[in-house]
Amino acid sequence: MAKKITVYALMAACAMIFGYIESFFSLSFIAPGIKLGLANSVVLLLLCRSDLKGALAVNTVRILLSALLFSTPFTLLFSFTAGICSTLVMRLFSGLKSVSPIGFSIAGAAVHNLVQLSVAALLFGRAVWYYLPFLSLSALISGGAVGAAALLIFKKLKTNAYF
Repeated sequence: MAKKITVYALMAACAMIFGYIESFFSLSFIAPGIKLGLANSVVLLLLCRSDLKGALAVNTVRILLSALLFSTPFTLLFSFTAGICSTLVMRLFSGLKSVSPIGFSIAGAAVHNLVQLSVAALLFGRAVWYYLPFLSLSALISGGAVGAAALLIFKKLKTNAYF
């Protein structure tokens, strides 16, 4: 049990570092909220192992700590709802043999964007839906890239006894 908690803590720390690194590469000039999603690669690795509990725990810790350290509580509302929903959707897709980590990463990115737009629409009005085409293209590109990276890393880690 201690080994599992330690692995989750290290993965949450890695996800936070990835999230912090991607904050230096702002894509907000395309549309507000667009990110690469590097932190999601850690969650994808756990989902590749069919570890939903670990994925939810790591994602929750990452979102809460990142919001406390680098953001505002207001951002927490967007990140937490979208992060949990996207993780659950990725888990659904990861259970299908015909869908690769690239596919469920794209699905997770798309759901993440849809949930954030839904929350924004409730708070700011319907005008935010005009960002949907930009966010959809972003989900396809960044979700695919992060999924491909996670797939490569997972193949390398599969031989590691600690993972």
